[in-house]
Amino acid sequence: MTKNRRYEAHYDTLNDARIMESANVRAATTLPQQAFGPQPFEWTNRGQPVWAWISWAAGPATRIPATATGWNDRVVCVEWEAHGGRRSVIVWRNAVSRRS
Repeated sequence: MTKNRRYEAHYDTLNDARIMESANVRAATTLPQQAFGPQPFEWTNRGQPVWAWISWAAGPATRIPATATGWNDRVVCVEWEAHGGRRSVIVWRNAVSRRS
C-alpha cells in the first residue's frame, strides 16, 4: 500500500500527537510480592467500591475512586478505569477505605 503524499504532514502530526499522549500516561507503582505476606488472597467477582491512595512513578500519591478485587491481611488489589483502559495495582491495606 502506498503512502498518501498529499496529507503526509497532517497524518504525521496526528501520529506524533498520539505517541506523545501515550507516553504521558502516568505509571502507577505496585508493591513487590514479598510485601504480600503468607496469607493467601481472597478474590471477589464483583469488587468493593473503595478510595485508594495510589503511588505514581513520577509524582505524588493521589486518592482515587477504585474497586477492591482481592485482599489479604496486609495488601489490597485495586482496579480503576484510566485513560487507555482498566488498570490495577497492589497497595497497602491501610491505603484503602470503603466508599459509601
